[in-house]
Amino acid sequence: MKIYTLILAAVGLCSFHVVDDSPTISFPEPPASANHLFYIQRSNDANTVMYDANLLPNKRLNPKYPIDVYWIRYAEKGQREKLSTIQWQLAYGYKQHINQQENQSVEIRLNAFQNRPLQVLSHEGKPAAITQIDGHASLLKKIFVQLEPSSGFLPKVRYIELFGIEMHPNKHTVSERIYVHR
Repeated sequence: MKIYTLILAAVGLCSFHVVDDSPTISFPEPPASANHLFYIQRSNDANTVMYDANLLPNKRLNPKYPIDVYWIRYAEKGQREKLSTIQWQLAYGYKQHINQQENQSVEIRLNAFQNRPLQVLSHEGKPAAITQIDGHASLLKKIFVQLEPSSGFLPKVRYIELFGIEMHPNKHTVSERIYVHR
């Protein structure tokens, strides 16, 4: 997580819900779409980074560009915007590795959080991002980043929370808070 987490926050990671040590912000539920995977929000504003599967006409992941990543700028006019090059490279973008044996799945690692791989594949007929959350294989739904209050130009991340649904057998909701060591 190292410096990547700090950079992630600086260029606008995101948050999912308000915690007792953050300012009161209304976090809207992002719009649902058939190809939606997960989203990221952060404690400093309601802007949201969306991750949607980019499918070809045959419903397989596009191997060159498997995920469409973009902002919804709720703190402004709610408009959709592309990520800047810096936001992509240092925070919200990803690196990918296509599973050659099963070309319907792609392993991705978010640039700012590379130690937790995600498998993007079809699950129950829908695109899904699967990762370990609190030791359980889970469908990732959202990521929340808690920033230190008044941490200046380069915000410091206090912790990151992952939220999802356990895949087997009971499909319970799961979460995991990961504190950033300074």
